[in-house]
Amino acid sequence: MNGNDTGGSQISSREILTVIFRRRVPIIVCGLIVTAAALSAAARSRSVYDATAKVLVKRTGATALATSWTPFYALEEEMNTEVQIVTSQPVIERAVQILNEKGVSVVVAKKKAKTSRPPTTDDLAAGVSAEPLAKSNIMFIRFRGSDPKFVGEADDAIANAYVEYRVQVRKSVGLDEYFGEQIGTLENKLLDLSKNEMDLRMKGRVYDLEWQQRVTLNREFEIHLELNKTTSKRVSEEGKLAAMKARMAADPGLLWPFEVDTDDHFGQLLLTDYWNLHRERDEAAAKYTAANPQVKILDDRLAKMEQRMREETQRRMRDKEFLIEDLKATETAYQKEIDKINADLVLDPDIVAKIDYLQRQIQYTYMHYDKVLEKMLDTMASEANDIRISNAKVISSAEVRLTAAGQMKMVYVVFSVLLGLTLGVGFGFLLENLDHSVKSASDIEDAVGVPLLGSIPETRRASGVGRRAKGTHDGN
Repeated sequence: MNGNDTGGSQISSREILTVIFRRRVPIIVCGLIVTAAALSAAARSRSVYDATAKVLVKRTGATALATSWTPFYALEEEMNTEVQIVTSQPVIERAVQILNEKGVSVVVAKKKAKTSRPPTTDDLAAGVSAEPLAKSNIMFIRFRGSDPKFVGEADDAIANAYVEYRVQVRKSVGLDEYFGEQIGTLENKLLDLSKNEMDLRMKGRVYDLEWQQRVTLNREFEIHLELNKTTSKRVSEEGKLAAMKARMAADPGLLWPFEVDTDDHFGQLLLTDYWNLHRERDEAAAKYTAANPQVKILDDRLAKMEQRMREETQRRMRDKEFLIEDLKATETAYQKEIDKINADLVLDPDIVAKIDYLQRQIQYTYMHYDKVLEKMLDTMASEANDIRISNAKVISSAEVRLTAAGQMKMVYVVFSVLLGLTLGVGFGFLLENLDHSVKSASDIEDAVGVPLLGSIPETRRASGVGRRAKGTHDGN
């Protein structure tokens, strides 16, 4: 032991490099395996995106009559309440509805394929968060995920759903129920009044009074015209019959009391035959005596003709009488129809008065219904936009950006290489420590416990001379 001994063996950089060189193969293999595994894990990691929307939370002044917004620095407990509203289930459900209405889908990676599906409340609840900005009325609504498009859409949907729901939470309690009850009561009243009016109209046969009167009067006018025509015809026929009877009473031998009418072809033919036969008899009587057979034959024919004319006259007079009776019956029927129409026009005054009262009630109820509906709509607009209730406004849409975790992929790659090299070198030194074979002079000294005085290094030339000497010796 010399005087420079420090009390322990020291490993020089030469020995370290020697070990690395000697174990280069396992070091390289181990380093490559570790680096590949680390790079694969880094490649499988997804980029994380973060979207942030800014919402301005407002509230009115100290009274409900305040005419302008008053700024306030929200208390911690108030802003914490708003944070809880953002992450509440109704807001998440409304945001899902907004996304579905816009047709936004969630992209899901399965092995090497990508599929899309509608978003769920679990998807939004897993990535949403809210944070108030200190000493301000601004609140940040954040959403985090791996799809940048869905992250932005989801954050905007949650912010808008929060604004809508906050109005519902802050508005007057029970106002919807009150207006709902009022409108329901008025609707039921309108239905009852309309039913009662219809029952009265059916009972009194009063459907459309003005229309009924107009139609009835037109019908009565038409029947009056027909009645007047029938009466005129009856009076005319009665006059003709009276005139014929008067002529026959004045001249009992009158054979044809009717007026000669060009349309009466049978009468004209009968008269023509009679007068032709009468002239033929007169001519025969002028030639022959009254006892002449030819004259007698003509007298018989003439008597038969006269009898026939008297029978025709009686038949026609009976027809006139029958016609007059028919006309009288028609007049009676028309008169009855007119009386019935007049009776229908005379309605029950009680039913008409009740119908008029119900119509006024229906009109007043409709006016009341319109007023209540108008008031309800005004109140809803006031609750949504007026300053008398708390409100919020999205002042900045979602801004999507890559998070710090998503920007570390290059760092992961460098770290994977360094990790592979470190573990590979460590594995090489582990193999060196486990290997107890003699590889150096120090190993010999450690093994025999005797200091080594010298060593002859093996060279290529010495090895070649020894092999040649050995070959010569074997040859001798």
